[in-house]
Amino acid sequence: MEIKTLQAINLSCVRQYKTLFSDFSFSVSSGELLLIEGENGAGKSSLLRLLASLATPITGDVTWQGESIYQSQTDYRSELHYVGHANGLKLGLTVAENLKLINYLSSATIKNTDSILQSLQLFKEKNKQASHLSAGQKRRLALAKLFLFPKQIWIVDEPLTALDLASQEFFLHALTSHLKQGGIAVISSHHAISLSTIKMHTLRLTAC
Repeated sequence: MEIKTLQAINLSCVRQYKTLFSDFSFSVSSGELLLIEGENGAGKSSLLRLLASLATPITGDVTWQGESIYQSQTDYRSELHYVGHANGLKLGLTVAENLKLINYLSSATIKNTDSILQSLQLFKEKNKQASHLSAGQKRRLALAKLFLFPKQIWIVDEPLTALDLASQEFFLHALTSHLKQGGIAVISSHHAISLSTIKMHTLRLTAC
């Protein structure tokens, strides 16, 4: 299996004239999880957006296989799933329609849709408009794309938020499978996460 590496080099981030973090460097490779911890306002979401190439740092760089992600954003984004805190759903569409939109935007072939919806406790809601879902159901729908078609990198902001115990266990099982198959994951979480068979790095951000 080819080892691939996502690396941050001397990253600095400023938001609304406030320095969130500076000179951060780290790397995460195939089969590894990077867990980002920290209080609200410490910069966890901002760091994830930098790693997803949705924002640019004040200083420093992020590289994928030795090349800056900001120089080849389209190619890089084709290799990652990003799920932000806000879910990114089209609330006027149904559950099934949201999945069809994900399929269209990703140019991927989605398989086992009904099976995934069953596992996420969303099968009975497949024709329900997303705006009518509970907070937990919306979060499960946002996470569905991680399981519907494979990508090398998962970048997820607070994946366990609003999930019941069964859904948390399903996510952690899927995360473990993704990493064992050579995937990479970078996630933030207020919840304790322990994956005994996975190499995990922890990065703690401190609010300035």
